[in-house]
Amino acid sequence: MTNLSVSVPELQVRDDGWRESFRKACDLIAPVWPLDQWIAVNPFWGLRHLPATRADQVLNERGGINILMPAEYYQEAWEGGRIRDEDLRASIGELCDEPDPAGYLDWLGRRLNTSAPLPGSIPGALPGNSTDSADNKEQRLAEVVCDQVSKTCGAFFDQRQGRWSATSGGYDTDLFGFWLESVREDRSLDFRTGLAGARAFFKSVPDTMNEAIAESIKGIGVSGQELEALFHSLLLRVNGWASWCRGEDWRAGLEGASSDRCAELLAIMLVWESFGVGFASPAQKADWQKRRTRARRAGDQNDRSRLWVWQRAFELGYQRTLWQALGFGRAAETVSVSESETPDAQAVFCIDVRSEVMRRHLEVVYPGLQTLGFAGFFGMPIAHQKYGPFAPVRRLPGLLSAPYRLIDTNGSLREDLAENRALDQKEIVRESVRKAKYSSLSTFTMVETTGLAWAWKLLKDSLKRGQHRKGGHSPEGRLVHNHGGDPLADSEKVALVENMFRGMSLTGGFAPLLVFVGHGSHTDNNPNQAGLDCGACGGQSGGVNARLAARLVNEPQVRAGLAARGIRVPDYTWAIAAEHCTATDKVTIADRHLVPDSHLQKLADLEAGFEEAGVRVRKERATPLKLNGLTDDQLKEAMETRAIDWSEVRPEWGLANNGAIIFAKRARTRGRNLAGRVFLHDYDPALDGDGSLLEGLLAAPMIVANWINLQYFASVTVPEVYGSGNKLLHSVIGGNVGVVEGNGAHLRIGLPLQSVHDGTYWRHEPVRLTVLIDAPAERIESVIRRQPDVAALVENQWVCLYRMNGSGAERYDNGEWKRVA
Repeated sequence: MTNLSVSVPELQVRDDGWRESFRKACDLIAPVWPLDQWIAVNPFWGLRHLPATRADQVLNERGGINILMPAEYYQEAWEGGRIRDEDLRASIGELCDEPDPAGYLDWLGRRLNTSAPLPGSIPGALPGNSTDSADNKEQRLAEVVCDQVSKTCGAFFDQRQGRWSATSGGYDTDLFGFWLESVREDRSLDFRTGLAGARAFFKSVPDTMNEAIAESIKGIGVSGQELEALFHSLLLRVNGWASWCRGEDWRAGLEGASSDRCAELLAIMLVWESFGVGFASPAQKADWQKRRTRARRAGDQNDRSRLWVWQRAFELGYQRTLWQALGFGRAAETVSVSESETPDAQAVFCIDVRSEVMRRHLEVVYPGLQTLGFAGFFGMPIAHQKYGPFAPVRRLPGLLSAPYRLIDTNGSLREDLAENRALDQKEIVRESVRKAKYSSLSTFTMVETTGLAWAWKLLKDSLKRGQHRKGGHSPEGRLVHNHGGDPLADSEKVALVENMFRGMSLTGGFAPLLVFVGHGSHTDNNPNQAGLDCGACGGQSGGVNARLAARLVNEPQVRAGLAARGIRVPDYTWAIAAEHCTATDKVTIADRHLVPDSHLQKLADLEAGFEEAGVRVRKERATPLKLNGLTDDQLKEAMETRAIDWSEVRPEWGLANNGAIIFAKRARTRGRNLAGRVFLHDYDPALDGDGSLLEGLLAAPMIVANWINLQYFASVTVPEVYGSGNKLLHSVIGGNVGVVEGNGAHLRIGLPLQSVHDGTYWRHEPVRLTVLIDAPAERIESVIRRQPDVAALVENQWVCLYRMNGSGAERYDNGEWKRVA
C-alpha cells in the first residue's frame, strides 16, 4: 500500500527532501537480531513518538495493520470474568469524556467486523493477465514484487548456507547494486509480472542508487509530507527484511560504523513502485485511488476507539489482580529476614519473569536467603571470544555497545594455542563437509554415500537420548578492551563492580555467600532457542557474565577500590556464580573448586535450597505445560526430556504472559505470588537521593522490559506481520539470518505461534507493560523530563506508569498522579 497522489506531474525533486523522508521512514521500522543472538524487540519502537492509538491508525492506513485483538477476544474476556464492570468503567473514565458502559456492552455484543486491509499499491493494482479478476491481478503482482525482493535479500545476506552465491559472501557490493544486477538478468520477469517490457524497464534504471531514487520519485509524482508515508508503506510490504536491514544499520551504529541497508531496501521498493506507475493507465490509477479512499473511510475510528477502551479495560483487569497480589489496601506484612539482619546468603537473579517464580519458592525453602533482581548481564558489557575461529559473541542488551572483550584462556599460551588449532582444524573439516554437501557434483550422491553415518544420531535423537555436553572445568577469561586489546586497569574493574552494586541497591549488609545466578534454556535443535535464553545477555545464557562478576568481586584490588568509594565488601564474603536452566529449573553452581572450605556448608545449604525450590517451581509450571499428575521425579524427567527432544515445539513458555515490572526493594514484594508475570528489579529509593540510579533503571531495564512486552504483544495481536508463524514449517535461511515458512522467501520475525499459543488457547495475554516504582513523584517526573525515550513510552501510553504510595498505588496521567481505587 502506498500513500501517493494519482496524478503524475513533472516534479523538481530536492535531494535533501527525499533524504530526510528516507531517514524518517527507515527510523519507523524496528530492528531485529540474528537467530543466534535473538532478542525481543518492540516492533512499534519507531512509532514511540506517537500515541499508541495514533500509531494504530497510521499502521492501519499504511499497511492494513490493526495492533489490537478482535472484538471477540474482549467479549470472551468479559463473559469469563477477566474484565469486570469496574474495569470497564475505569477504562471509560480514563479514555472518554462521557462514560456509557451500556453502549460499550451493546457495541461489543454486535461483534465488530473489522474492515478489509487497504490495497497495497499501484503495482498491486496492475493487471497480472487479462483473465485474472481484479483482486487476483493486484495480489499476483504484489506477490511477485515481494517474492523477488525477498529472494534477493536472502541471497545477499546469506552468511553460510548458500554455496552458489553470485557474490563472495554477499557483501562485495551494496544491496541496491546486487538487486539491480539480479533483476536485470531475470529472463522470466515479463512472464511472472504479466507485463511485457518489465525487464527492459529495469535495464533503463540508473546504475547509481541516488539517481534511481530521484527518477523514481519524479515518475511516481509524490512530494512533500506524502513522501514519508509512501516510503513507510513500501517498507511495511517487506517488513521482515526491512526489520533485518534496520538491525544491520543498528548494530553497525553500536560499533561506530555506518550502514544504509534499510535505505537501500527502500530504494529497491521505490523503483518497483515507479515500475508500476509507468505501466498503469490513467483509468487504473483513478480506480486505485477511489478504492484506497473508500478503504480509508471504511476504517471507522469510532469503532477503533471503542476497541481501545476494551483493551484498556483488559489491562485494568490484570492490574486489579496485581494490586491484590501485592496486598494494596491492606496492612504491610513482615518478611522472613529483617533488613537489620545479615542474611546467610544472597542470590542475585536476572529480572526475567521466570526468575520471580524461582525466587519466591527459594525464599520459602531457605528463609535465611535474600534474593535480589538485576539485569542478567550483571553490568558486564562484554563480547565473549571463545576458543576457535569464531567471532566474539555479544553478551549484553541490544541497546548497548560492548566496550570490553572476554577471551577464553587456560592461563597458558601454549595450551591456548593448542586448543585454538584443534578447533580451527575441526571447523575446516566441517566446512569441507558443508561444501561437499552443496557441491553440484555431489548433490545426488552425498546422501547415499554418507547417510548411514548419520543413522545412529538420527535414531538417538528420535529416541530422546541426546545429552548436552557436561559442564566440566570452564576456562578462565581474560578481560580486555574491545578496541586495542589492552587489559583493564584496576580502576576500570572497580567502576564496573561499583556500578553493578549500586544498580541493584546493594552497598552494604553483604552475606557470607554472594551468588550471581544467570539463566539459560539449554534446549536442543531449536532455531528460536536464543529467544528462550537471557535477553539481557544478547540471547545467550547468563553463566559467563555471572562468572565474570563473581571473579571481579573476589579480586582483592577490586575490594580495596570499592572500599575507597564507600562500598565495603567484608573479608568473609565470597562470590560465586550459578546458572538457572529455565527449561528444567535446575540450578548449577560454577567453579565449586574455588569455594573456600569455610563456605562449603553454606554452599551445601544453598544447593539444597535450589533443589527443593526447583521441585516446587516445576509443580507450578506443570499445568501450562500440560504435565499434571506426575510425581516429582517423573516431572523432572519429563521436563529434561522436553529440553533435549529435537521435535518439541514448546520446551518451555519463555516470557509468555509477562505484564509488569516493579522497581522496589524486595521487602515490598517478598512472599507475594506474582504468577511469573512480573520483572523484579531491586531499587532502594533511600540510596538514590539525586535520582541518577532511577534514571538509569528507567532508561535501560524498563526499555528492555518494554521491548519484551510488546514483542509478545504484537506476536499475539498481529501474528501475520510481527510473528514468525508455525514452527513446524520453519526453514532457517542465511545461516543465522532468520526463518521463513516452508520454501517461502518472506523473512518472518517475532515469536512463533507455538511460543504464545498452546493449540487451543493463547498463553500470552496482550497487555501493555505496567511499570510500578517505589519512588517520590518528583523524582520520577524529573527522569521523564530528562529521558526522551522514557517520556515517549510513558506519555504516549506504550507503558502504564504507577508509583507506590503507602499501601496503594498512583497512576501517572499527563503530569498528574491519580490514586488507584
